[in-house]
Amino acid sequence: MRVRNHALDGLRGLAALGVLTLHVWMFTVQGAHRRDELVSLLTGELRLGVVLFFVLSGYLLAGPWVASALEERPTPRLGRFAVKRAARIVPAYWVAMLGSFWLLAGTGHADEVSAGQLPLFAAFGQNYVGAVAGRLDPPMWSLVVEVSFYAVLPLAGWLLVRCARRGRMVVACAGLAGLGLAWSAAGALLAWPETAMATLPTFLPVFACGMAAAALAHRRVPSRASWWALVVAGAALVCADAWWHHQGTGLTGHVVRDLPAALGFAFVVAAVAAHPPAVLSGAPLRGLGTISYGLYLWHLPVLLWLRFEGLMASGFVVPWIEVSVLAAAVAYLSWVFVERPVIDAVGRWRPWTRRVPSFPAELHIKPLPSVA
Repeated sequence: MRVRNHALDGLRGLAALGVLTLHVWMFTVQGAHRRDELVSLLTGELRLGVVLFFVLSGYLLAGPWVASALEERPTPRLGRFAVKRAARIVPAYWVAMLGSFWLLAGTGHADEVSAGQLPLFAAFGQNYVGAVAGRLDPPMWSLVVEVSFYAVLPLAGWLLVRCARRGRMVVACAGLAGLGLAWSAAGALLAWPETAMATLPTFLPVFACGMAAAALAHRRVPSRASWWALVVAGAALVCADAWWHHQGTGLTGHVVRDLPAALGFAFVVAAVAAHPPAVLSGAPLRGLGTISYGLYLWHLPVLLWLRFEGLMASGFVVPWIEVSVLAAAVAYLSWVFVERPVIDAVGRWRPWTRRVPSFPAELHIKPLPSVA
């Protein structure tokens, strides 16, 4: 019996809402507060929502290979994996890309691109070309990294299967993280351009944290005390990372980046996967998680449209409500008319005869009342 963990959807929804809040703050009141003020720390470090996205991807997508290694299941079929990932990411991304192009065309805005540059965005290549990097719909940079992770995951999954044991899997994930840290160190010392740094190797340690959590947490149910220890330790690491980067990190921060936060999120994700709190599994956050991809893609175009039309109020709270409500509406339409139909169509198309393991599979999860 396959059971979807809606609490992880809730975490994904909170991450998307955090990134939305950050961008509304950047376009409204950023600069009105000194860097050492609490509001600047709390709002500016909402950028860590992207780190949470990457950790969740590492945890969930490595799961089938972990299950294959620890339970002697068949490994995932690469063709089906590729089709499912493309169905989940590409159609909604292309629609948002075209929507952003239409919105910016002829405005002279700094993010505007030419029609001839659209194929680069369509192929998830914008991070590698300085002339267009960070333009059109800036949050899309993370999708380039995400798709790169999909491309190398089968190789990483093969490595996990070869390891066969939890401890060896964690060591392998640590090795992947070490490669990413070496890449970041070389980039910082040699002053590599951003086109070299906004790539998968830089964020490999973050994905590796999620993969290691999948290996350690598979089929394990922590005690209540262990559950709270994971959550508290994870939250402490995320907060420590935010404070560290807010104060300025120097060369060390350019190498380590947000690895402490990634470790913290991995603790939290493992705990939530084992015992989903009711607050994360409830309808509001579950619904937010369902439309989180569209919310991530569309919130900045919506914000810019409100500004172009002179509809954005002053201050922060009212603009935040405007952007949140309108972006959620657009994200819901994206889910209903683009994302879900494609996902359902791929789910009905079964040219492969071998069953593909999912994660978590055949594991009925119930939340503990004590952590609800």
